[in-house]
Amino acid sequence: MDQDSSNKLVAERQEAEEKEAAEKEAADKKAADEAAAEQQRIDDEAAAEAQRLADEQAAAEEAQRQAEEQQRQQAVPPPAPVVPAPVAPAAPPAAAYYPNCSAARAAGAAPVYAGGPGYGTHLDRDGDGVGCE
Repeated sequence: MDQDSSNKLVAERQEAEEKEAAEKEAADKKAADEAAAEQQRIDDEAAAEAQRLADEQAAAEEAQRQAEEQQRQQAVPPPAPVVPAPVAPAAPPAAAYYPNCSAARAAGAAPVYAGGPGYGTHLDRDGDGVGCE
């Protein structure tokens, strides 16, 4: 083989090796790009799942808060209206005497109780200790 043919053959081999190296580099770059795209897809899915779980947790916490608030509102009754205390009738005089139940009622003393002011057996028909009932 002459020098010219040998140089040509070496140049062709060198070109083939460079082409092969360039193709390998392109294939490696393509594989790296695909791996990066797949990793990005995985990361995006993980972020979406994390957001979904966070949203569910927030919704559950809000529902719990509302349920607790509703229980609090049901457990605490509204304040009762203020009702004035009843006014007691004036007490009969200590040494009262009522000839009949009409007089005791007119004085605001009926019914009269045994041992109390104004009680008399003539006012207690059934003898149970309560007159003018």
